[in-house]
Amino acid sequence: MPPAPSKVPANPKSRAAAAPAHLAELAVENLAVIERVRLPLQPGFVALTGETGVGKSILVDAVRLLAGGRGSADLIRQGAGRAVVEGLFRGLPAAARDLLEEAGATGERPDEAVVRRVLGRDGGGAAFVNDRRVGLGLLSALAAELVDIQGQHAQRSLLSETAHGPLLDGAGGLSAEVAAYREGFAALREIRAQIAAAEAGSQEAEARAAFLAFALDEVRAAALDPEADALLDDELARLAHAGELRGLADAAFQELYGESDAVLDRLGRVAERVEAMGALTAGPEETGRLLAEARVLLEEAAEGLRRFRDGTRPDPERQAEVEARLARIEALKRKYGRTVAEVLATADAYAAELAERGDLGGRLEHLKAREAELLSDLSDRAGRLHAARREAAERLCRDAEGQLKRLAMPHARLTVELAPRREGIPAGERLLGPDGADRVRFLLAANPGEAPRPLAKVASGGELSRIMLALKRVLIDADPVPCLVFDEVDAGIGGAVAEQVGRMLQALGRGRHQVFCVTHLPQIATLADHHLRVTKATDGARTRTDVAVLEGPERVAEVARMLAGAEVTDTTVRHAREMLAAG
Repeated sequence: MPPAPSKVPANPKSRAAAAPAHLAELAVENLAVIERVRLPLQPGFVALTGETGVGKSILVDAVRLLAGGRGSADLIRQGAGRAVVEGLFRGLPAAARDLLEEAGATGERPDEAVVRRVLGRDGGGAAFVNDRRVGLGLLSALAAELVDIQGQHAQRSLLSETAHGPLLDGAGGLSAEVAAYREGFAALREIRAQIAAAEAGSQEAEARAAFLAFALDEVRAAALDPEADALLDDELARLAHAGELRGLADAAFQELYGESDAVLDRLGRVAERVEAMGALTAGPEETGRLLAEARVLLEEAAEGLRRFRDGTRPDPERQAEVEARLARIEALKRKYGRTVAEVLATADAYAAELAERGDLGGRLEHLKAREAELLSDLSDRAGRLHAARREAAERLCRDAEGQLKRLAMPHARLTVELAPRREGIPAGERLLGPDGADRVRFLLAANPGEAPRPLAKVASGGELSRIMLALKRVLIDADPVPCLVFDEVDAGIGGAVAEQVGRMLQALGRGRHQVFCVTHLPQIATLADHHLRVTKATDGARTRTDVAVLEGPERVAEVARMLAGAEVTDTTVRHAREMLAAG
């Protein structure tokens, strides 16, 4: 288990001056080739360097797991039962604090969050925020307010035009407007689905209504009475066995009362003898009392038998009625419920459904009126979004081209094409889609005299990295996320361009952001405020990766290695010192 990140800053003053939000500590255990690492981290621009293959991107994977990214047993170090990643975020923005408060996961300090992710070898896992178990959905929502990870996948996503619309909306600060439009569009889809179902299923609906009416009439005509109908089985049994029951009752009555030597007569003679005993001694009084009580009870029993006998006679007509009634009830129970009460409840439900259905034509008219309202509202919203996107596109292109000039693409011209959608829901002259009526596409003319063309057809790998960084720089100003992670942002660049990329990352880190960058280029690493070196060692049996915070001579040595490779010379070391001094 990684040691828990400290919750007390070393210097309260420095904490007060720190960036509004940043990843303050990162602890990793048994993730890939990392056995155990615990890193204190600072705001600003942090460079992660190391030779190819040592596992620099594993730290990016660790942050991605904290952000709710997909985890699997393949990420667990060989021989370990689980992997654990834990991070301490400080200076949480208001949106992140609101998320934690709503989830009941606020910690001792409301502006801090300890996030922990556990991966199990058996495929199980868990996520915790401030020691409260949470779902990955909360981690993803929290990460959206705290961390933005940019890697090769994000750069390649520029080649997909489906990513261009969200980028433009983000740059224009149109998230709220787009969210409101999407909500209305979802309502429109639901209404249209209801209309289609009502129109396509009108015959089925009529058949259903006819069935409901028939079933309701059938149940109501039976006039079910749960209390009275519950007695029918017993009544039928008495009617079916009336002769036998009458004979048994009469025989029992005769035994008790009717015959000359009946039980009550014999009991009377017993009582007389006990009374004679009482004249001679005081002992039998209680016996006499019990015999008197027994006589009363037996007389009542005899009277009950007489009434039962006299009231029980064969009645074929009534028996037929009861049998027919029970058969009718059983038929209803087979259709509508296991008991009379359930049959009545089903009837109530059918009555409610029948009332709700009402007039199908009237319902369709209401649905179509609502559809027209939504179409009109969405068409207006789409028009306003189009105008706002056009303004945002002008700003985005102007600002991105300014950034591209800094990244050695002085003649690059970025164009945002806003074309009408080719498919969607008709609304007047527009076709509406989930995000409006626009088809957004980024076009690039990399050199003078060239016509703007889609990025996939004109941008090289290095140009794509620079375009992504330029767009990201503009987007960060529009919708700032405190912690930025760049993985392989230096792909395909070098020299002066690399220095400009480093300067841009440095400016971001010294503004409102904490910036992590995995890089192979000394021009970028020397401009970082903090430097982490990733190394890998093996004892012949196991391989382990370690991470060290570099200061002074160690940092000089790492930059010299990045400059020279395997052979580091005095000249290389001097060059490294000069680059660090200039940074």
